[in-house]
Amino acid sequence: MPTLPRYAVLSDNSTFHITWQCHNKSWLMQSDGAKRLYYNLLLKYKDRYRVQIYSYCFMSNHPHLTGRCEDKKLLSDLFRIVNSLFARILNKRIKRRGQVIMDRFKSPVIHAEFDHLQVMFYIDLNPKRAGLVKHPKEYKWTSFHFYAYGKDDPLLTPAPSYLNLGDSASLRRKNYLLMVQEILKNDWKEKRPYSSVAFIGNPDWVQGRLEQLKIFQRLQRQSWKTRFIERFGKMAS
Repeated sequence: MPTLPRYAVLSDNSTFHITWQCHNKSWLMQSDGAKRLYYNLLLKYKDRYRVQIYSYCFMSNHPHLTGRCEDKKLLSDLFRIVNSLFARILNKRIKRRGQVIMDRFKSPVIHAEFDHLQVMFYIDLNPKRAGLVKHPKEYKWTSFHFYAYGKDDPLLTPAPSYLNLGDSASLRRKNYLLMVQEILKNDWKEKRPYSSVAFIGNPDWVQGRLEQLKIFQRLQRQSWKTRFIERFGKMAS
């Protein structure tokens, strides 16, 4: 995904997919203690910043999260404080100094409920693709247990895409698990571009948003050029 101001990609009431990498892709989130710390920080601050978390998977050097932001600025504020506290506390715990998070988090916008389900499955299967487990039920730090088996998880707000899978909790769990099982049956290994793009959804919708971004970038360059001429042109005269 190109480096763009977050306000050019996100909008209020967006469904997002957020991920970031540990510095130098080191395994700073490998321990249960580090993952639990990040989980607890999200749990503590998400309501204050009016962010709902729909799903997650914490890997050894990066997390994945989907959810909904009521206000795009508050979403940035949430991860600014959570990531800052995570880095400070983790460094203190492991007696380490230096950067923990490599760069700003990526936050592709998800278009529709079907697209969100696909991202959730992609997140669920991250540990399998990494060779850590044979089935997502074997991995602890994921929302899969909430959706497939009904395990209580206070961090999560049930995703609208999940709630539409059935009229009862048992039917929704059954359908979710069946869909994951079908993906596993087909050995879904390919790399999906769910982290490296700005928008996730119907190709026509994605293309329309990309065209809007091109216009935004062109206007931004024109604005910079105008300000440069106004500032340095006066100095030259």
